[in-house]
Amino acid sequence: MVFGDRLLWSFLISGTLLVSILFTSMQANFAFADFNFGAAGDFGCSSSGAGKTISNMKSHTSAEKFLLLGDYSYQSTGTCFFNLVDSKGIKSRSNIAIGNHEDDSSEGFSGYMSFFGLSQTYYAFTYGNARVIVMDSDHSSYSSGSSQYNFVINELQSASQNSNIKWIIVYLHKQMYTSPNTCSSGSCSNTGSDATNLRNIYHAKFDQYGVDVVLNGHVHNFQRTYPIKYDPGSPSSPTKTSSASTEYADPTGEIFVTVGTGGINFHGLSGKASWVEDQQDDRFGSLDLSVENNGYTLAGRYYTNDGVIRDVFKITKTGTAQYTFGPSLSLSGKEAALTVPGDEGSLGLSGGDLQTKNSQDNGKQLGQVNGQGKGLDCEHFKQKVPGPERCR
Repeated sequence: MVFGDRLLWSFLISGTLLVSILFTSMQANFAFADFNFGAAGDFGCSSSGAGKTISNMKSHTSAEKFLLLGDYSYQSTGTCFFNLVDSKGIKSRSNIAIGNHEDDSSEGFSGYMSFFGLSQTYYAFTYGNARVIVMDSDHSSYSSGSSQYNFVINELQSASQNSNIKWIIVYLHKQMYTSPNTCSSGSCSNTGSDATNLRNIYHAKFDQYGVDVVLNGHVHNFQRTYPIKYDPGSPSSPTKTSSASTEYADPTGEIFVTVGTGGINFHGLSGKASWVEDQQDDRFGSLDLSVENNGYTLAGRYYTNDGVIRDVFKITKTGTAQYTFGPSLSLSGKEAALTVPGDEGSLGLSGGDLQTKNSQDNGKQLGQVNGQGKGLDCEHFKQKVPGPERCR
């Protein structure tokens, strides 16, 4: 019996070890299954604008998380936007940045914090192998040395040193860079105080710690830059690190994307900055950020609300594959690793490239071009030391 007991225990131990190895292997295999985010800002509450944009993020991109880039109801409370979020069933998957139209008590600030379960206006979260940092450009000070600044720098340092993090994504409401546009507020310009302060304080840090993509709203159109890095000699004119239009191999610098096309109206584009690769100002839509290729490709596809992809970019990094099986089932209805030519060739319209398709009028949904909303003389906020100063 002693010999038999030893055999039995050996079998049990071996079996337990085998199960443990299999379970650990399964955990590793599933750890970084492909996933995607939907992103847009500047919504309003209309069913034809914001409602359709959110439906677009749900149906065309099957977004697993919603990165909401600020400016929601444009009213004294967020009630109509909350109702819209509830009716679309996306509340639990949504993470908001505070914009200038919900940054104080007269615009329902506390209601937004409560509805979305926030205790702080800046925060971070991990999803798959991406670390997402949400900044506040409108309610809390972001000046160097502020609590928010210290938080962001700590997050950047931690993410850059974490071997499990492949992608660092930052989003906030106001832009750091923009093409010329018809918004009458100085805060929408490339040389306004907000853009100047934000890029002078943070862009070099984004370069230092390897941020991949920076998202914003505020300017009511779509703009996507080439990879760019901070130029201390000419801060309002960043340095392009690649002239490729769509595909980038772990480039230096970041791709900045303005997605202010949630549904409220448009700010017309009156020129194109040299560092901007693609821009559009007449169709509401959202950006799909998809992690593909076993976690080693970050693809951005801008969907307008007619379901058409109007822009594509891809960043690819190298490394050992995290898993060997096919794409995640959560990406039903779309391929997980399309090539850029494949993207262009499968948009479902006549013509074989993005530029041709963008020149067509495929049920585009127009808003109030040049519409400004309320209280935009200084967007309620001026950044000063030691803290922010509000204005009307």
